[in-house]
Parts: sequence; structure tokens; C-alpha cells
Amino acid sequence: MIQHVTDFALPILSQIPNPAPVAPPGADKVTEVAGTFKWGAGIALVVGFFAGLAVWAGGRWVDHHRAGKVGVVMMLCGVAGGLLYAVGYPLINHFAGGGA
Repeated sequence: MIQHVTDFALPILSQIPNPAPVAPPGADKVTEVAGTFKWGAGIALVVGFFAGLAVWAGGRWVDHHRAGKVGVVMMLCGVAGGLLYAVGYPLINHFAGGGA
């Protein structure tokens, strides 16, 4: 008589092969789309920074304090976004165990 289910199931389950992972068809297109979005995000960060610079300069030129503050916030968002853009992937990769 079988005392435990594992006594019966373990020999059967140990015979199941463990194939190596294979990328599905079209996986290269997914990484291509992700790369395109990453490129677009980098361009958006640069454009946002220079737009903030223009808003800040325009606000200072016409002595509009609120526009000057909005421009500074836009530039800071561009700088912070650029830092996250540059450090985000290596940091996540390191914590996920992919780093050397």
C-alpha cells in the first residue's frame, strides 16, 4: 500500500524532460518595439528639458514668476527623468540578479 502520494508521483514526474527555453516567433519584434519606445522616451526627455528652458527664459523675460517656476520644474523633471533613464535599467538588472 502507498503511504504517501509522493512515493508514487515522484518517480513518474522525474521522467518528464526539462527542455531549454526557446523564444516564441516574433519575440525580436517585441524587443524592437521596446527599443523604439525607449528612443522616443529619450527624445521626449531632451525636448522637455529644452521646452522648460524656453518657458523659464520667457517667464524671466516678461517678468512672469509663475512661468519661470513652471520652466524650472520642467527642467528638473527633464534632468530627473534623464537620470532615471540612464540608471534605471542597470539598477533593476542588478537587483534582479542579472548583474555581474
